[in-house]
Amino acid sequence: MARPSHIHVRPLELGDFEFVRDLASRQAGFTIPPVYVLWLLLRIEGSVCLAAEHSAKGLLAYLLAVPVAGPQKSLFIWQLAASGGTKAMSEILNRLREVVFELSIEKVLFSTVFNSPTYRLIRRYAWRLASIIPERLNPLPAAIDDKETEFLLTVKPFHTKRL
Repeated sequence: MARPSHIHVRPLELGDFEFVRDLASRQAGFTIPPVYVLWLLLRIEGSVCLAAEHSAKGLLAYLLAVPVAGPQKSLFIWQLAASGGTKAMSEILNRLREVVFELSIEKVLFSTVFNSPTYRLIRRYAWRLASIIPERLNPLPAAIDDKETEFLLTVKPFHTKRL
């Protein structure tokens, strides 16, 4: 029997913005999201921006994502960060998986440096959650970042694996 988690994942709220900005400031290569941009993300599709909160320790992780145009329903993950431990990351990704299926998202996009620790972490979670591996797309334009590449995860419907 699985142990009950003391971590609750919920949609991001206005009161979480300080935590998001503080944690982003401690992540290498992250942009500190302006408050207006955070608010705008909630207005675009708030259900895809998530916060993981421990019952005793408070906020532990966040995920910022936004729907993007394309031939299929797609979601771009802008930022995903956790402060210590992997349980909050697992819980937030499990909830993201549920949201992806609830919204009938077919493609999940993200960018990172190929074969970096971040890329390997995402690849491992994608495999554990849905038995998929990221497909390497195009490098980002040099004016944006000369090291990052965009990746694609094609969502398989009816997959029920949980971490």
